[in-house]
Amino acid sequence: MANCAQCSNEAVVDDRCLAHHIENCPTDERGRHVLADLDLSGRRLDDVQLADLTITGDLRCAGTTFRGSLRIRNVDVGGAAIFDSAGMQGYVAVAALTVGELLRMRDVAFERDVSITDVTCGGTVSLARSTLAGSVEIADLRAAHLDLRRTTFQHRALIQLADVARADLHRAGFHRGVRLTCAGPTRLDLLEVDLGGPSAIAAAASTVEAWRMQDRPVLGRTLGTDLSQLRLSYVDLSECSFSGAHHLDKLTVDDWHSWRTSPRGLSVTHRVTLADEHRVRGHARWALPGDAREAPSFDSVQNDYHSLRSMMQDRKDQRAASDFYYGEMEMRRIGLRRSLRTDLRARDWRAAFSTFGEWLLLCLYWLLSGYGQRAWRAFATLGLVVAGASAALARWGFQTPTGYGDSLRYTLRAASTLLRGSDVALTPTGDWIELVLRLIAPLLLALGLLAIRERVRR
Repeated sequence: MANCAQCSNEAVVDDRCLAHHIENCPTDERGRHVLADLDLSGRRLDDVQLADLTITGDLRCAGTTFRGSLRIRNVDVGGAAIFDSAGMQGYVAVAALTVGELLRMRDVAFERDVSITDVTCGGTVSLARSTLAGSVEIADLRAAHLDLRRTTFQHRALIQLADVARADLHRAGFHRGVRLTCAGPTRLDLLEVDLGGPSAIAAAASTVEAWRMQDRPVLGRTLGTDLSQLRLSYVDLSECSFSGAHHLDKLTVDDWHSWRTSPRGLSVTHRVTLADEHRVRGHARWALPGDAREAPSFDSVQNDYHSLRSMMQDRKDQRAASDFYYGEMEMRRIGLRRSLRTDLRARDWRAAFSTFGEWLLLCLYWLLSGYGQRAWRAFATLGLVVAGASAALARWGFQTPTGYGDSLRYTLRAASTLLRGSDVALTPTGDWIELVLRLIAPLLLALGLLAIRERVRR
C-alpha cells in the first residue's frame, strides 16, 4: 500500500492518510471540517478518531476492520452511516453523533467494550445480528426505530432510550441480562428474547418523578420469552399479550397502574384485566382502540390469569390476585359456553351434558357472589330470597292466616338455622318453602362472608 503524501502513514483516502485527508478539507463557520462523503469500506485501520466533522453525504465503513479503537465525537452525517460486517477489535466510543437517515451496524463483531451515547438518528439505528463481547452502554439514544434483532450481548447491557418510537428485540440474546430504560412511550416486543440474567425494563426516573404516565414504555408481546428473571417497573401493559410466554408466574411487576381495566357499566365488574381478554371477548364494548392483533384462545388467557394470580399471591398483593382470579374464572365460564356450543353442533351429547353442568355451576357462582369476590351480590340475593319466601309463606305456607310481618320474622329465623325443626304448623307447600330456604340461605350467607374475608385481605 502507498504511504500518505504528507507523512509515512498508510494512505487511506486518495493519496493521504485519514487524518491529513480530513485536515485538507474546508471548514465551516464553527471551525468543523466539512466532507462530502467518507468511504472507508474494506480497509484495515488502526486507531481511528473522527471528531468535530460534518459529512454532508454518507459515512461508509462496510467490511472495515478496526484493529485499534474507534472514537466518534461531535460528528454530523447528513446521509447514512453504514458499518455492516465491520470488525471492531478495539474499544468503540460514539458520542454526540447525528445521522440524518440511517445508522446501521449489522453483522458487526465488537470484541471489546462499546459505549454509544447521545446519538440522534432520523431513521433506524440497527445492530441486527451483531455480537458484542464486552460490556455495552447505550445512552440518550434518539431514533425512529431501534433494531436489535438476533443481536447477542455476551455481557450485561445497559440501554437508555431518550426518544425511540419502537424497539425490535426479536430473538435478541442478553446472556447476562439487560437494564432497559425509556424516557418516552417506546413500543417494545419481546419475541423469543433470551434473558440469561436478571433483567429490568423501566420508565426513566424523570418520567416517574413527574408522573408522566403517557411517556411510559409500552410492552406489546412476550411470545417465546422466559420472563422468570424480568422485572417491569412503570411499564404500560394495557396492550400486552402474554400468550406463549414462559414462567409468567415468576415475572415481577412493580406498578399497579400498568394494567388495563374493564369497561365501565352496570353489568361489568370494574377490575384489572389483560388485553387478551378484551381480544377474545370480541364485543365492541371490550374492543381495544386501533388493535388488530389476533385473539388467543380462552384457555391461553385463563392460564395467563392463573400465572399472574400466583405471582401476585407470592408478593402478598391480594388486591391484584383477586382481580386476576376473577378474570381467570370469567375466561373459564365463557370458554365453557363456547365449548358447549361446539359440542351441541357436533351432537356429542355426553360431552355437552358434562360441559353444561360445569358451566351452569360457574354461572351460579358468578351470579350469586362474583366468584366469591363480590359480597353485595350474595347478600342482595339472600335478601331477595328471604323477601320472596316471606311473601310465599304468608300466602300459602301457614295453616292460619298470617301477616307479612310475622311471616318475615319466621323466615329470618328459619334462614339462620339449617337443621332445627319448625315450631309453627305449616301447609305442605310451606314445608317445601322452608326446606329450600334452610338450604339456600346458609349457602348465600357463607358466600357473602367469604367475599367479605377476601375484601378485608385486600
